[in-house]
Amino acid sequence: MQTAAYAQYRAITTETAGPGDLLLQLYQAAIKNVGQGRLAVECANVPAAHTHIVRAQNIVLELQRTLDHEKGGELAATLDSLYTFMRQRLVDANIEKAVEPLDEVQGLLRQLLAAWQVAVRETRR
Repeated sequence: MQTAAYAQYRAITTETAGPGDLLLQLYQAAIKNVGQGRLAVECANVPAAHTHIVRAQNIVLELQRTLDHEKGGELAATLDSLYTFMRQRLVDANIEKAVEPLDEVQGLLRQLLAAWQVAVRETRR
């Protein structure tokens, strides 16, 4: 029962969130999946590692797809390159079942999340 209630809560939260909140949710989900992938790699749980790393890759790809290069200019181009780099590091981590690339990506995602949290907070003012 709790699982269904939680799923309903998440659906409502996502459906009612603004663009900034959705962006933050994507970053948080990517960070969570990278962390779960890392834990699975450490435990030699190859199927779980693969699942979580692929989820993180898909989230980063979605972040990359939503970039507005016309409005974003140099920032969008920089983020595009960074997302490409992160996706490649996630592929490396998945192939090698290595934690180092996961740590690297998680660190980048955390830095970007912090910056976006400030930006979202400022735009609300």
